[in-house]
Amino acid sequence: MLKDSVHLHISPENKLVHSPIFFRAGTERGKAALNTLLEKGEVLFIHDEIYGQLQELIKSQNPSIRIKADDYPALITKHLNGKAIDDYGVWVYYPWSRRLVHLLDEDEFIEVRTNRNQYKITRAERSTLSTKKIGIVGLSVGQSIALTLSMERGFGELRLADFDLLELSNLNRIRTGLYNMGVPKVVIAAREIAEIDPFLKVTCFFDGLTEANMDNFFTGNGKLDLLVDECDGLDIKIISRYKARELKIPVVMDTSDRGMLDVERFDLEPQRPILHGAVENVNPQTIKELTNEEKIPIILQMLGIENISLRAKASMVEVEQSINTWPQLASSVTLGGAVGADVCRRILLDQFHGSGRYYIDLDELIPEPQPQVRPGYNYNNPFKPLTAGEMRGMVNGMVFKSSPDTIIPDNETIKKLVNAACAAPSTGNDQPWKWLYKDGTLHLFHDEFRSYSFGDFQKIASYISFGAAYENLYINALQLGIEPVLQLFPGNSTQKPVASISFKKLSSNGDAIALKPLNEAIFKRNTNRNPAPKTVIPSATLDQLTRFAESIPGAKLRWFTNEDELNILTKIIGACDRTRLLNPAGHYDFVHREMRWTGADADDTKDGIDVRTLGLSNSQLAALNVIKDANVVGTIKDLGGGGAFDTLAKRTIANASALCMITLPEYNLENFFEGGRAMERFWLAATNLGIAVHPLISPFYLFPRVTHSNGEGLDTKSMAELKNLRKEFVALTEIGDNRAEVFLTKIAIAPRPAIKTHRLPTENVLFIE
Repeated sequence: MLKDSVHLHISPENKLVHSPIFFRAGTERGKAALNTLLEKGEVLFIHDEIYGQLQELIKSQNPSIRIKADDYPALITKHLNGKAIDDYGVWVYYPWSRRLVHLLDEDEFIEVRTNRNQYKITRAERSTLSTKKIGIVGLSVGQSIALTLSMERGFGELRLADFDLLELSNLNRIRTGLYNMGVPKVVIAAREIAEIDPFLKVTCFFDGLTEANMDNFFTGNGKLDLLVDECDGLDIKIISRYKARELKIPVVMDTSDRGMLDVERFDLEPQRPILHGAVENVNPQTIKELTNEEKIPIILQMLGIENISLRAKASMVEVEQSINTWPQLASSVTLGGAVGADVCRRILLDQFHGSGRYYIDLDELIPEPQPQVRPGYNYNNPFKPLTAGEMRGMVNGMVFKSSPDTIIPDNETIKKLVNAACAAPSTGNDQPWKWLYKDGTLHLFHDEFRSYSFGDFQKIASYISFGAAYENLYINALQLGIEPVLQLFPGNSTQKPVASISFKKLSSNGDAIALKPLNEAIFKRNTNRNPAPKTVIPSATLDQLTRFAESIPGAKLRWFTNEDELNILTKIIGACDRTRLLNPAGHYDFVHREMRWTGADADDTKDGIDVRTLGLSNSQLAALNVIKDANVVGTIKDLGGGGAFDTLAKRTIANASALCMITLPEYNLENFFEGGRAMERFWLAATNLGIAVHPLISPFYLFPRVTHSNGEGLDTKSMAELKNLRKEFVALTEIGDNRAEVFLTKIAIAPRPAIKTHRLPTENVLFIE
């Protein structure tokens, strides 16, 4: 406590005091009580402006007469009719501020205070409103509506419900003083109403609106005429509407975003679906304990994602990341108070009968004359789909390996082999391959139309996919007694032929026997993102996976299992995921090339990633739907946000049994091809062992942009962050920049996905001469 200061102790009971005390000095009892109050020293401030109020009263009673200042003393004396002015009217004491105010008594006070309402609100309408009961739940926007209704004298009784105490962070939107911190919001509102008009009836529900007090709130001392819902509790928001519908009470709600006001006329439409049918499938009993982040999908469902402002969408993605909860501004709350109070008044006066959602969007009503338009990402694929004729033209005149024991498999065998090859994984399931079988040789081509993307830097991703596809073909062929002979062509920026494959009879059963188990997993293998508890996988199992991966010459697999290593990798992967999604090209790839946002889209295209396979919670899926909008992502980036993407990696890795990395000796396309083979052997072996594989490869797609180019496609800030992340990665893994970094993945024990990603029909990618 500061020296020489006066510390006023306020007991918990006093914090709840919100009703003023009236003293009518015109009676002996009233005067005695007033004198006792003054003698006890309870009053710190006396405000006596009764003379000015009498002047206003006389003026309001004689609107057509121009009264001169000199006329008022006589007119006031006449009005007092022999009563002393100190005894006239009522003295009102406010215990919380220890102020004593001299006022006109109720009828005259109301007449003067509402004089400037006429004739926007007539005396008859004022009288009607004085009989109405309004309940307000939640006192942020609710406080603004309550105070506006009070200033207009738009009710007879106001029931206020809020369990919260005022905190410093509330003062960005709640109009009150710092001295009220720690005081219940409901008390603050009731006190301010009493200081505006002590004759208004306010009933406080200090526990907020609960299932226990709901009947009393809605029907105690008479049924409510209107409910204003501004509460944060989604369960109460829904339950209270069921109650309002049951009792045929209209509901008004302001959202503090785009000036949206929601009106539900249950009084006129008692069968109306609550919240316009947006939450008919939501059970309020299951949402009580949700975090703010987990509430987001329900809020989006209630409000409609298409109706939310750009900044609000961006903020929702940042909830419980860089901000605690969704934002509200004083300007929006003040606007909500005005609009909400206006509509409440018109409903109660039978002047408005609509249900629906209404917008007073100031950005639209008062737009920037020359708005800054965020430049959109211009995706311009320079390639066209590769045709059979183009492939035939490329192989004509080329020289291919041959040997005396070369055989020519029949067309059906080739179809089976290519079908197995096409079951391989590819980035975003883009399936960048096409095949031509001609003169006994199977040719693999790069269809760059399918792979052209931010993710396929220097063809790395595609060549890993080609290696995996060839490995499937190789394993499958061995089981048919056929041995593929690979001729891999050096890669360059313009070359589309990847490899040619001839065939001979199997000369040794070594690989066929060793790899036979993998053949059974080719069509079972999938990406498994399903969440599951963390499980320790025996070291013998990890060694078995290592042997399969390293059976490709030059391949090395490294495991990461201790918490320190996993924490470092979590940070790196999360930051890379964020960098990719906040990059305009990376975001375009994700939204428009990779993701299939409905099952119907996935079934139709037979490529991409079905959103249902992501293993995400409803809140995470809701966030994904929000960030589909490039403007939202651009806004998040402008605000320095995106922490949700980092957090998603953290959640993904939290239940990992281990992470592992596959590399090959040199950074070139041949090594990435061979790395794809090693990756596929690892993945097929894991499938047979019931181990879930979830690739986390964004670092391997982004790091080459800083190690093997000058940050191509990256902004300065992203490039600087990636360079720092790269240093941490090198320090952890002790690898140099010239290795082929092929595969980074999480493994875990998790239930198999119910849905697998599709593959293009074989006849769409295989052409047989």
